Amino acid sequence: MGTWPIVKSLRHHLLDRRFATCAIAVVGVLAGYVMFATGGGAVAAQNAPAATLQGMATVSGTVDSAKPFKNAQVYFRNADKRMQYMVYTTAGAFRAVAMFPGEYEVNTQATGLASDTQKVTLKAGVNPAIKLSMKDSPDQRPSGSTDVLARKATIQSYDEVYPPGPGKEIIENVCMNCHGENYFPARPASEGSWKARLDVMMGKGLYDKDKVGYGDGILAPPGTSFGLGIEDRKNVIAYLAKNFPNGSPVRAVRTDKEIPLDEAKLGKAQFIEYYLPLDPVNAGPGGNSVDQSEGGLPGHRVAYTLQLDAQGNVWAVDRGIPNRLVKLDPRTGEQKDFILPDPKSGVHEILIDREGMIWVPEFAGVPKTREYRLLGFNPKTEKWEKMINTDPDNIIRSSIKGGMLGTTLDSKGNIYMNLMLAGAVGRWDKATGKMAIFRIPTPTAVPYGMAIDRNDNVWSAEWNGGKLAKFDYTTKQFTEFTPPTGYPANMRRGVGVDSKNNVWVGIWAAGNRPGKVVKLDQTTGRMTEWNVPFLGAQPYEMSADLEDNIWFPSTGQPDHAAAIGRFNPKDQTFTFYPKPQYVADSSKLQHTVDGAIWYAPRGGAPAGSTGFGVLYPDKDKIATLAAFPLNGPPGYAFKGERRPRHQVAEGALERPT
Repeated sequence: MGTWPIVKSLRHHLLDRRFATCAIAVVGVLAGYVMFATGGGAVAAQNAPAATLQGMATVSGTVDSAKPFKNAQVYFRNADKRMQYMVYTTAGAFRAVAMFPGEYEVNTQATGLASDTQKVTLKAGVNPAIKLSMKDSPDQRPSGSTDVLARKATIQSYDEVYPPGPGKEIIENVCMNCHGENYFPARPASEGSWKARLDVMMGKGLYDKDKVGYGDGILAPPGTSFGLGIEDRKNVIAYLAKNFPNGSPVRAVRTDKEIPLDEAKLGKAQFIEYYLPLDPVNAGPGGNSVDQSEGGLPGHRVAYTLQLDAQGNVWAVDRGIPNRLVKLDPRTGEQKDFILPDPKSGVHEILIDREGMIWVPEFAGVPKTREYRLLGFNPKTEKWEKMINTDPDNIIRSSIKGGMLGTTLDSKGNIYMNLMLAGAVGRWDKATGKMAIFRIPTPTAVPYGMAIDRNDNVWSAEWNGGKLAKFDYTTKQFTEFTPPTGYPANMRRGVGVDSKNNVWVGIWAAGNRPGKVVKLDQTTGRMTEWNVPFLGAQPYEMSADLEDNIWFPSTGQPDHAAAIGRFNPKDQTFTFYPKPQYVADSSKLQHTVDGAIWYAPRGGAPAGSTGFGVLYPDKDKIATLAAFPLNGPPGYAFKGERRPRHQVAEGALERPT
């Protein structure tokens, strides 16, 4: 959709080429347009119905077409404020609310259809209706979203892409758990290249170097639980070389069915995205255009993970170079950057504690020294006031200790984090200031994603281990839970806890096995699974809203858009909200007390389309654009440590009782 320039796409989660072995290259394209220019004045949003928020605009209209359509997406782009609004049609009608007054470009699209772009000026209050007409449009798969899409892959059935043969079963049961079904047809290679890729994962070179990538050695015999024997290895290499040889056409698997969409629910929803301003070439310490530092993405800005503070602001870590912490005031659209002490150390996670301190672990470590630190930023002084070495006693006997992911906070203010390559959990004791490291029992577990429960147990999703790991600091014991799907089951980040102390995790699809949403009931120890209702689903991190609906980002595929998914445990139904950007993937979602869902469209491309995003499932309930976290920072589904009322911002930050 659209004609604004498209630039080279970003790789999802391959920001450090040294960590690229077992990850999936996913890139994103803005489902329309690059946002350029900065600025915009401040307009305060008051607590009032969305249609009449003081100083804000409302607009409605209709969409027609010679062909039938449903759920058309209507885009409003404000270049001056670097923002985009998106709503859906219901029976051809649409309405958008809580919009900053200004100049907008507007268009709409549906499958195989798109309208021309109109320019409109929106003023405070209710604006005249807009009429949009769609006509036939060519294939709307964006050209820069993944390796598959960028090269205009041929979409085929699963059995066409993966014909019978020795090795197919191993690929389905082992390889696809991590890589998914589109990794192999998107990367045809020679037999020697397939062999070299598998050698890395089987740990052939680990006698002479430290493990540097998550995939290094995870299939090493006989320690791996995957059970990959020598005959299996030969069959896998032969199958890949035969069916995906070097120079063969790039292909992708057709989704077996369309994502189920509810027109009535989509008609109530509204997205808003606030984009990071672009840097001039080589701006800031460390530069940003040519330096291939392992700590970030040169030449780009990438808001990776975000959190909400008690004042209604949204904070994100920017993995571009220089690495930054970014503050957004959604009431005005204004942003402010704070460069990390070492601008190339890498960022991924962010945590805001109950006192308002912002914590950022260094994902890749300080270059050369390889010291991995937990950084503390005080938003009152706007200074980095803490720099804590996370392994001062060198417990992890490796030069590569990260990446540090999944930071979480217990009721006493102690901070936990995963150390993925080491298969360990780190703990910073707030009272003593000391660090401790605890290894997960399963070898090569790759803990990815973390949550705390209301009993201060720490939960990690084992990406490679295929289990849920519970850590009880009081007893210093780990307990691991294997889902009914069995081992291996790729829990990509995954874990969250609801207000009833149930633990939730997502499992990625693998071949003909669908993706899953899984609940562990801590009172019974029973795990229950629900299939995501289409093949190829890749549910990311689970989180609960104020009504204990379970939300997760759903990664896009070549023939369907990325979406935000909701699972209602009461009636066991799924609802999906396709995002404004076709495949801009996101990690953990953040929930407000009034039901908004915040996310980072981190895989967005072209340049200038990553930043902050929010989904309002019911736009008529928007009373403020401020983002007050559920139960206060850090936004858990259950109430944390109680604080004197004067320590929290005005407003209902607690879960309704």
